[in-house]
Amino acid sequence: MKFVLAPALLMALTAASAPPVSVIAATGDWSHLPQIRDNGSDHLSKNLMMALNDIAMKRQCALPGFQGTRFDFNMSFAALYDDEGNLRQIVIPKLNCPAAEALIGGTLKEALQGGDYRPTAKTTAWYQGVISFDIDEASH
Repeated sequence: MKFVLAPALLMALTAASAPPVSVIAATGDWSHLPQIRDNGSDHLSKNLMMALNDIAMKRQCALPGFQGTRFDFNMSFAALYDDEGNLRQIVIPKLNCPAAEALIGGTLKEALQGGDYRPTAKTTAWYQGVISFDIDEASH
């Protein structure tokens, strides 16, 4: 019985010790950071695009790239990884729109933890990345 519980306990402790990931919105310039590797997967969902489009169309917030019936969204972000390859922090530009910041931060967290982007080295370091999408005829 002790041998059966040991692996389960070890797995529980490993899961419990996963580092927390914080997502913050801030101003800054992270263009000098090394580019994060894009693995070609895509967690950038249509739900995010439509939700941001809805916020912009309802004029809840002024979002970058939104102009009438066109939404050309292009936003950089920074991500901190520790020397074991664990994501520790995400920084997105401050948009002065908590709803949009929460949507973008949550989607980025899912994408980064899902492996869409990976650091290029096993060292504690910051990386920069970009999320973008185009909607040619933004819907009302």
